[in-house]
Amino acid sequence: MVSKINESIFIDTAFFKALIDTKDDFHEDAVTILERLNKQSTQLITSNFILDETITLIRVKCGRDRVKDLQRSLLKLKRFKIIRVISLDEKNAWEWFWNDWSRLSFTDCVSFALMKRLGLTRVATFDNHFQKAGFQVEK
Repeated sequence: MVSKINESIFIDTAFFKALIDTKDDFHEDAVTILERLNKQSTQLITSNFILDETITLIRVKCGRDRVKDLQRSLLKLKRFKIIRVISLDEKNAWEWFWNDWSRLSFTDCVSFALMKRLGLTRVATFDNHFQKAGFQVEK
């Protein structure tokens, strides 16, 4: 059975890092949120851009072994989907990137554009830019 968009949540790099890095300030929060999302059978969605950013961040901050842990964890998730960014997402990301209030990474901007395209409103992150951009941050 395919989840409806409103039963889906976008997973950001900050959330993945908090899950994997036990020394992260938000580690316990991330574990609690993921357990709740799993109990609710929520479809977890991320992008190939976020996965790339996450793997690099975890390798640099935590080491290669933690990247292996991430890979194993992702393979075990039942309702996890990686959505490929399309050229329209990249094009629309520029509007976010040049926004007056933002000091955003281009990856965040692409995530916003992809979420808009997919009709996603919820996000698991510890990055306050998503809330500022109008998305509902899972707590």
